[in-house]
Amino acid sequence: MTSSSTRRPTPPAGNREALLAAARDCLRDRGYARTTARDIATGAGVSLAAIGYHFGSKEALLDAALVEALRDWGEGLEAIGAEDLGGTPGERFRAVWGRVVASAAEDRSLWAVQFELLADAARDPERAASLGGANEQARAALAELFGVPAEHGTLLQMLLLGAVSHLLLDPADVVGADDLLAQAAALVALTA
Repeated sequence: MTSSSTRRPTPPAGNREALLAAARDCLRDRGYARTTARDIATGAGVSLAAIGYHFGSKEALLDAALVEALRDWGEGLEAIGAEDLGGTPGERFRAVWGRVVASAAEDRSLWAVQFELLADAARDPERAASLGGANEQARAALAELFGVPAEHGTLLQMLLLGAVSHLLLDPADVVGADDLLAQAAALVALTA
């Protein structure tokens, strides 16, 4: 039980939100590994101690900022899924693919951070476990967005990750839905 004399004072309103906003900016501008606690505190206009007070560590703050950024990106995709995107599965795939890839192109830095963390997960079991749970949710959300059975979410995720890695390396050469479908058909033909 905590007595009133040992409780932490209530921080000024807004520091937590300012830290999250600054951390999101730093993730986009500097990436995960290159962001320092000082970068975030300076961007938020708060002391370094505020990071520890509100989040415990710089990493916990960056993780929270990334989750928030991905949630916002996902909400944008949910809006796409709510639209009438055509009658056939092919029409829907083309419409959704184009919008998903365009949204990734608009926020390349968010995807760069995710790839940075994927590389880190190979050496960090805790990071791998954390990303594994998020991956399951992403696969289910992609299947729902594209209007396909849940078991196809893994393939959609692999296609999207491949397209985004291509986009990060060569932003001028975006893989369109028609090209992707033609290549997939050619692969299927090889197995017949």
